[in-house]
Amino acid sequence: MKKLKWLIFDVDGVLINVTESYDLATKLTVEYFLKKLGKNIEVDLELIRALRKKGAFGDDFKVSEALMSGALNGKLSDFVESFPEGEGIKWVREKFGIIVKSEEIERVFNTFYLGEYYKERPFDFDGLWKKEKPIVKKKLLERASEKFKLGVITGRNRLELKLAEELIGFHFESAVTRELYIKPDPKALWHLVRGENGAYIGDTVNDGLLVENYKKEYGKDFEFMMIGRDAKDVNNAIEGLLEKRM
Repeated sequence: MKKLKWLIFDVDGVLINVTESYDLATKLTVEYFLKKLGKNIEVDLELIRALRKKGAFGDDFKVSEALMSGALNGKLSDFVESFPEGEGIKWVREKFGIIVKSEEIERVFNTFYLGEYYKERPFDFDGLWKKEKPIVKKKLLERASEKFKLGVITGRNRLELKLAEELIGFHFESAVTRELYIKPDPKALWHLVRGENGAYIGDTVNDGLLVENYKKEYGKDFEFMMIGRDAKDVNNAIEGLLEKRM
């Protein structure tokens, strides 16, 4: 491995444990709309995580839409199991059409996740972001910042990233949120690193696609480390890279 200049992180599932926030907001959003459409289905959290890891969705609004379509057109577990790796919402819409408008999904999802922070909420709800817990150790990020340039590329918006940073106790000067680019758009990575080498640490196929697209688009090398495959967790990944740098 070359001497790396950058460490870029995904946030959800990598820096922050979102099992009781984004995962649950997705579940509640899907169940909310399915009920409105006359189908009472309990959505298993593991199916949400499995689909997110396989697909190239960019954000959980699209994951929610895909799960709704799958549930309305057969057994949800079969839909997730057979979902083509690396495909996204375009594939779902071509197969099933648009069942619920994306802006309606976004409003309900944001209500569950952000709660009182979301001014356009259609009902009151105590935001699930409060249930998030940090995975990454602040001291490890501080050590890493002495050796590498640090950044994040996330499907969160600026407010959601700010909440995550407050939870971790660390601010990333270099960040791409969904207002700028949606993964796996390679411009997201170019926006931060401008051709300098480094490693992106993520936990989904979509994260790997981001790096592959970047390498093809710009002809530059960049490493990808997948949590659960290349490292047990983000702390293990950072510790390993710091050892190599010494």
